[in-house]
Amino acid sequence: MVESYISIFILGGAIALAIILMSVFFIIKAVRRAKQIGMDKKIIKDTIRSGAVFSIVPSIPIVIGIGILMQSLGLAIPWIRLTVIGALQYELIAMNQAQSALNASGGYSQEVFIATATVIMTLSIISGPVFNAIFYKKYQNKLAALQEKNGKLMNTVTGALLGGLLAGMLSSILVGGIFSIGHPVTDGTGATTYGEVTIITLVSGMIIMGLCGVVLKVFKQKWIESYALPITILGALAIAYAFTATGVFA
Repeated sequence: MVESYISIFILGGAIALAIILMSVFFIIKAVRRAKQIGMDKKIIKDTIRSGAVFSIVPSIPIVIGIGILMQSLGLAIPWIRLTVIGALQYELIAMNQAQSALNASGGYSQEVFIATATVIMTLSIISGPVFNAIFYKKYQNKLAALQEKNGKLMNTVTGALLGGLLAGMLSSILVGGIFSIGHPVTDGTGATTYGEVTIITLVSGMIIMGLCGVVLKVFKQKWIESYALPITILGALAIAYAFTATGVFA
């Protein structure tokens, strides 16, 4: 068991190292190209500095996501997933699907849950790279042709796809929360889910994101656009923790 955990951490470290090396490689290539075209050194330094600062903000939700998934999957798996290709929303759905399947089959151990969730996550996410490798060029050309011929139809199609995705995620959260109200669910890992907390967290996140939108649109504070997501996640988590820690629904 210890050897398997060590191998997973080694794999995660190798993946993280590969990403760091790729980042350094492209930075060096970009700086060399900037010097070749005569770009001022001050502009290059300012660009690197601002890029480094603004890359921190999108990383905040990822770090939060790792913390959320760690409770059920440990450190290594969320670290590997969210470092490369995973997204918290999809990982949570995949993890919940694994939990539902295992609950239907009876009792299960933590190791079985982690293995099942990891397989589901991997099989689900691999469709994206496979599709891009085989069909993306043709797909992109079709989209470009459609945008040129009928931009309104293109906007309708993309809006419908996004709406369907959000509707699927929202319905999963709502159904899971509503059917757990008054009937707390304890999974095989020992974690207890309260439907009331799920609904409160969802509503809190919507309100906080709405307030960020008001600050952006009404008060013209553009800076909040980059911070809206981490503010919403942290705020909703804080509210959920407040209800859970006080034992209101226990």
